[in-house]
Amino acid sequence: MAKTATAAIGSSAPPPRGTVDPLIAERTVFSTDRTHRFTLFRYWGNHDDFACGISMNPSGAAEDVGDPTVDGMAKRAREHWGVGAYYQLNVMSIRGTYSADLAKTAIINLPENDEWIRRIAAKARFVVVSWGNPGHASGRGPAVETILCEVCDPAKILCFGKNKNGSPVHPLYQRLDAPLVPYFAE
Repeated sequence: MAKTATAAIGSSAPPPRGTVDPLIAERTVFSTDRTHRFTLFRYWGNHDDFACGISMNPSGAAEDVGDPTVDGMAKRAREHWGVGAYYQLNVMSIRGTYSADLAKTAIINLPENDEWIRRIAAKARFVVVSWGNPGHASGRGPAVETILCEVCDPAKILCFGKNKNGSPVHPLYQRLDAPLVPYFAE
């Protein structure tokens, strides 16, 4: 697997270079034109015992390449959370590394993304939300909160902490062993 990749807003993810693990290929889901990513999957043990992270929007990570957020979350899942696999989901499905570029596109989320969030979060051992201020300000964070309350026990929704506006903090600058706290706790 290549180290990391970035993505211009709305750019298509390149097809994988070389052979990709069939399970990763099956469980990583893009739109037909690969400009939106719905799921990204990594595993090292029992692939049906997984944590699910929901961050802001997909960057350059794909079947055969990571990015700092995905790599950090997968490492936490592997080394600290005791699960055998990890799904990365996002409140917005459009690919793009830089959040400032989100204003340059008319469609930040496809309806299929919400269906994938429902499907994966419902089966996860726990869900770690981390969409940050932009994910909250876009309205997508609150929409995903509603979805999660429909499909999950609120006690299994966790975060690294909250920003002043109540949004879950982004994981990029959190310690790898940072404790998780209940997201819906008062």
